[in-house]
Amino acid sequence: MVTGATGLLGAATATHLAKAGHEVISVDRRSGPAPYGTTLVIGDLSDLAFCDSVIAGADAVAHLGAIPNPIDPRQYEVFHNNTSSTFAVFTAAAQAKCRTVVYASSISAYGTAYSKEWRSPLYAPVDEIHPLIYEESYALSKEVNELSAVMWSRRCETSFVGLRFPWTNTPEKTIELAKRFRADETLPPDPRFPPGIVEKILWGYLDLRDATRAIEIVLTSETSGADIFNFCAPDTMVNEATVELMAEFHPTTELRGGFSANEALITSQKFVTTFGYEARYLLNRRDL
Repeated sequence: MVTGATGLLGAATATHLAKAGHEVISVDRRSGPAPYGTTLVIGDLSDLAFCDSVIAGADAVAHLGAIPNPIDPRQYEVFHNNTSSTFAVFTAAAQAKCRTVVYASSISAYGTAYSKEWRSPLYAPVDEIHPLIYEESYALSKEVNELSAVMWSRRCETSFVGLRFPWTNTPEKTIELAKRFRADETLPPDPRFPPGIVEKILWGYLDLRDATRAIEIVLTSETSGADIFNFCAPDTMVNEATVELMAEFHPTTELRGGFSANEALITSQKFVTTFGYEARYLLNRRDL
């Protein structure tokens, strides 16, 4: 079962899994075209009875349905939706004795992306044990979901794997975002791209094709318990040298080890070591 299946990542994942030969049930609260080769079911994931009905009989769940950014100025709706729906999905997956649940977490959990006050990572490359220093409910919801996964892993045999994704999109959309770097004041405002967002997300990105492949690899691997993995492209979305970018925008961050020219500031080494897959669909730097 794939949730959020009319959204960007959900639709791409459902399609990828169906083309790979898996039987896929797509779920979303919004109607829309069913992803290729799947059956689309419409319903509210915060309704436990609905989750029970669509997850019963499933071998595995890719939970990708959520409000994708902190759009609520009072911080309530995003937190309520994202945590209640995830907890219901986890509860139903445990009841159905699913083998694995993969769910979308985010590098936004670290707190740099949507903070009102400028926040820099304590050190880089940022790994899974870096402290979470957020001040808004989207990031908080990600930590709550990760802790919910740990709790459920202690109560059942289902394994729970959270993938902390960066900006994840097509190459064209990633290049569109990258070109806003140093150009916020000259480009028309876009609610998708708050001022300074490129440097606040540490210039990180991931191609949709790598995200869907990573999800499939986890769903078909032998895992147990609950765990979290960063998964990002190994380079940044801009051509300026990583060390120079950090000196300018995040001078208080401790750089641990040397960085090659455009090396990513978020490490995916734990995922690569565990699952044997590294992001391979990288931006063509001539387009930047």
